[in-house]
Amino acid sequence: MSNTQLTIHISRTSVHVAEVLRSNQEIIQQHHFELLESTPDAYRNKLKNIFNSLTSLQDEYPEYTMAWSTPKHTLVPLSVFNESSAKSIFHLMFGEINDEKTIDFNRLMELNMVSVFEIPDWVKSFFVIKFPQIVFKHEHAMTMRALFQMGTFKRKITVSFNDEYVNITIIQRNDLIFSNGFEFQTAEDVLYHLLFVIEQQGLTDVEGELSFYYTNEITAKKADQTKSLIEQHKPFKNIKISTIDSILKLQTLCV
Repeated sequence: MSNTQLTIHISRTSVHVAEVLRSNQEIIQQHHFELLESTPDAYRNKLKNIFNSLTSLQDEYPEYTMAWSTPKHTLVPLSVFNESSAKSIFHLMFGEINDEKTIDFNRLMELNMVSVFEIPDWVKSFFVIKFPQIVFKHEHAMTMRALFQMGTFKRKITVSFNDEYVNITIIQRNDLIFSNGFEFQTAEDVLYHLLFVIEQQGLTDVEGELSFYYTNEITAKKADQTKSLIEQHKPFKNIKISTIDSILKLQTLCV
C-alpha cells in the first residue's frame, strides 16, 4: 500500500516493528522481539535474522522511521546547544563518554530545543544499510514532535512507556511545560513519579488530559495497571485519562 509507513522502535533489549496506515494511524501488522545480545556483531546478526523472518512486510514503503530508546537522553534549549556541543552536554549530564562517536542529537525547531542522546553504531549502521531512506531519532524527540502536531493548547500530560523507563511530558498553551524520564519496574513506580510531577507542578486540582503510550503487550499492561491504580486511589479529580495507545502510531506524524 502506498499509504503505509514502516515504523520501528528499538532499544538494547527489544525491537518493535509495525506497518501503519498514515491516513488514520491504523496498525496493519506489528511484531515484537526481545534482544539479549552482548556484542555489536551479535546485535546486527540478530536484527538481520529478525527482518529476514518478517516475510509479511512489503518489499518497499514510502516512509521508514526508527525511534531509538535509551534512558541516557536530555533536552536542552537551542540557545544552550549553540553555545556548547552535544558531547559536552552529554558529559555534563551523564559523566564520562566511552565512545564520543556514539553521541548524537535531534533538533526540535518547533520547540527551540535539542535532544542529546547516545546511540551505538550497530543501530545506525544496520538500519541505514537496510533502509537507506530511514529517518531515525531518539524516541522521546519523535514523540515530542508528534505531540506538537496535535492540539497543544489545552493541558496534556503524557506518559510514554519504554522497557526500563517512562517519559512524563506536560504541554499547555502550545508550550512544553515539563519533560523528564524516570526509571521504573512496576506500575506503582510510574504512579509515584507521575504524582510527584503533578504535585511539583501544582496541578493536583486543575483540569487536564492524561495519555499513556506503550510499545508492546508488556508496557501496555503496565499502562493499564497504572490506570487502574489511578481509578482505585483517585489522587486527582480533574485530570482525565483520554488515551492508551501504541507509540508506534505516533511516528506517522514525524515525517
